[in-house]
Amino acid sequence: MVLPLIQFIPELNLNLDAESGILGAGGGDLIILSMDEINAEIAKVEAAADELMNSLDPNSAPLGSFPGREGNFVIAGKLTNMVYGFVLGMFLIMAAMPILTAMGVL
Repeated sequence: MVLPLIQFIPELNLNLDAESGILGAGGGDLIILSMDEINAEIAKVEAAADELMNSLDPNSAPLGSFPGREGNFVIAGKLTNMVYGFVLGMFLIMAAMPILTAMGVL
C-alpha cells in the first residue's frame, strides 16, 4: 500500500513521504530529514504520559523502579495523609488553646 505525499509548505513545494519519513521538494531536489532524534523525543514524551496515566492506579509500579515495587503509591498516599492530619491537628489545637484559656476551660 502506497501512501500519498503530504504537502508541508505548498508555496515551496515541500512534501513528506509518510512511509519513509523523507521530506523533499516536489521538483527534483530532495531534502533528507532524519526523524530518529524526533522519534526518540516522542518516545520519551509517550513514556512520561504512560507513567502519568499509570500513577493514577495506586497498585502500579513507578517507571524505572526495581521489580516488586508495586503499591508504592498506596504507601506514599497513606504517609502523606498521616503527616497532613498531624500538622492540621496541631494547628487546630494551637489555635484553640487561647480560646479555651480565655473561657477558663484550661
